[in-house]
Amino acid sequence: MKFLIRKLMRTIVKNWVQFFSVLLMVFLSVLFYTGLEGTWHGMSQSINQYVRSSNLATAWIQTTGITNHEFKRIQKLPLVSLASKSSEISTKARLNNQTRYVNLATATDNKLSRPDLIGSKKINSRTTGVYLNKEFADANHLKKGDTLKFHYQNKTIVLPVIGMIRSPEKMYYTGSSDYLSPQKQNYGYGIVSSQTLAHKFGYKGLPTKVTLKSKKNFEVESQVRQILGAKYITMSTRKSDPEIATAISRVSQIKDLSVLFATIFILLSILAMYTTIKRLIDSQQRDIAVLRALGYSKRALLFYYSLYGLSIGIVGTLLGWLESPILSNFVLASQKQMFSLPNWQVSYTLNSIWIALLVIIICTFSAMWASRGQSGQSPAEALKGKPSKKSQKVFLETWKRLWNKLSIGRRWAWRDSLGDPVRLAMGIVGVVGGLALIMTGFGTKDSMSYQVKNTFGHEFTYNRQLDLNEQNTDKLNQQLVHKTKGQALSVISASVNPHGKFDRPLTVIDRGQYVHLTTTTGKKIHNGGIYVTQGLANTMKVKPGDYIRVTPSLTTKAKKIIVKGILRSSATQGLYLTRLTWDQWKLRFRPNEILIGKKKIPHRILTSPAISKVVSISDQRNNAQKMVDNLRSIFLLIQVFGIILAVVILYNLGSLSFTERSRNYATFRILGFQKSEIRSLTTSENLSTTILGLCIGVPFGFWFLAKYVTTFSTDQIIYYPVLNPFGLVAAILITTISSLSTILLVGRRLRELNMIAATKGVE
Repeated sequence: MKFLIRKLMRTIVKNWVQFFSVLLMVFLSVLFYTGLEGTWHGMSQSINQYVRSSNLATAWIQTTGITNHEFKRIQKLPLVSLASKSSEISTKARLNNQTRYVNLATATDNKLSRPDLIGSKKINSRTTGVYLNKEFADANHLKKGDTLKFHYQNKTIVLPVIGMIRSPEKMYYTGSSDYLSPQKQNYGYGIVSSQTLAHKFGYKGLPTKVTLKSKKNFEVESQVRQILGAKYITMSTRKSDPEIATAISRVSQIKDLSVLFATIFILLSILAMYTTIKRLIDSQQRDIAVLRALGYSKRALLFYYSLYGLSIGIVGTLLGWLESPILSNFVLASQKQMFSLPNWQVSYTLNSIWIALLVIIICTFSAMWASRGQSGQSPAEALKGKPSKKSQKVFLETWKRLWNKLSIGRRWAWRDSLGDPVRLAMGIVGVVGGLALIMTGFGTKDSMSYQVKNTFGHEFTYNRQLDLNEQNTDKLNQQLVHKTKGQALSVISASVNPHGKFDRPLTVIDRGQYVHLTTTTGKKIHNGGIYVTQGLANTMKVKPGDYIRVTPSLTTKAKKIIVKGILRSSATQGLYLTRLTWDQWKLRFRPNEILIGKKKIPHRILTSPAISKVVSISDQRNNAQKMVDNLRSIFLLIQVFGIILAVVILYNLGSLSFTERSRNYATFRILGFQKSEIRSLTTSENLSTTILGLCIGVPFGFWFLAKYVTTFSTDQIIYYPVLNPFGLVAAILITTISSLSTILLVGRRLRELNMIAATKGVE
């Protein structure tokens, strides 16, 4: 046994390049899964801990105002275990000569959705001051004791900052539905007392928000609608509220990524291990003969060769484990920039152990399977070397005219490659797999960047968006539309059946030139029906011509309407219809947004109280791009691992191919072929395999990209697969260069080839 182990170590050292390639694949398999598991499971643990410690609500209801009687009726609903109400207002603040937007809510007395207090034990609901969210305060260099000047309905209110908070309801706080990623410096939120809201800000209205802990949100929604009637605006849940759902979905995205790519690398580890051991055995015929002559049994040799897989599996797994915290913290650091959690941690599950054991077992059995034939040979059979394969006709020989024009060497090359379909298939798999991963690395970023450019530049072409004050009269809104010569929109919420899951945004479009949404058949939005975005249509399982029931906010009347088209849009998934169709429902059109072009608008209009906010499309585009950039580290990992995959697998296959053909190469040299001629034969065959792999790999890569980008789609936004020409060309070039690099291997091996030993089939 000691002799076999010493021989094992010498063989690994001698063939370190091949074994290093297998070790690298094992290492990447464990690293990618375990490293990303540490991120997604740690993030999941942090979120779950935050949800439990804060007693996060399960549903939030927005109303125009709720009375005590209505609130008590909601509290008594059988499925509601806990409820609270609060008032919310949107204010402006002036900091560093810039306008900031701060949403203020009143403190509640119960224990539902408790905020995380930083430096305090309890919110003082009677003091005059504001608790600001930490991210906004840090971004604007505010600290406890500073004062902040708020502007609300022609009033200026100065409040001291009495503490910092984080809200479990705002893990992914963008501040406005106009933005897709957090705007920490421009948008913040805070908590004030009811007395401060009433006396300082002059707010005399009823509470507008109800927070619930319920068992079945869907049933509670219908019951609450009956209680509130036309006061009901919308209901959001943990799954539909982007400020919570985005954090939860990011965990799922990273988890899916870890499972998907770990599976790919494990499968390729099998291929790498098998080809390496196969090459090793083919080159050790003389050693096998000696070992058999010394009395080692077939079982002992199987055990001996399985030790290669076992040792590499163990070493690769240990290295993967040791490096996985680095990858976990690297990816986790990128997520900290986007999400607001009190604690961040790296955490692993038992799955990482099972994956490691699986990888070790696979490597061991791959080595054993590759050695099962040769290890059972007698000493005499082993000394004969590997017998030459009988040449068989291939399908190209049926084309006589073409076949006769080929040289003897070319005929051999085609017979040899096409006559061994397993080796040919492995080469193609290496090219296809590497190309698909590299295309995915480039394509995922391109797909998400396309969503940003398409939404803010093609589907919507306005220059600025004016958000209107909720207190405006219809006459004032009409005047604003006329003065700005803009396109009015009314964006509200609506319940959709069947299978709507939760309330969706419904956009009523007035006449104008800034909305260019088109259907999957290329048609624009017209009167006479409702249009559903493709992501929502897939969820609801509806198609053009189907009827759906829509219940808009601020009304109890459900409307049955025909689906006139499916919109191919990456924007927020919802419903769209024209104002004329809306008017036919006999509902009041109340715009809350105006889209305007580059025309200069008087400063007095833009700064008037009637305009609550001005949003430029360039700011929206840049903000959305930040979300894409936040995932750049993951895209980079995919690209790097794809390149490593292509190089390692194709190099390994090239090495195996040379070993299997060493007798043929030696024969060609004896017959007078020059090294350049042999290299030319190998080059043409390798090039043919590469071209065939690329022909299969490009469509497969697009298919794989399409499947992969769906892991980043949510109920709010969907992504379509896009790969820019540069990315496609770069992926093809990288894969081709990696594949053709084996030609260098052939040239080096030809110079070192022992022709006498090779013609005998042993080394």
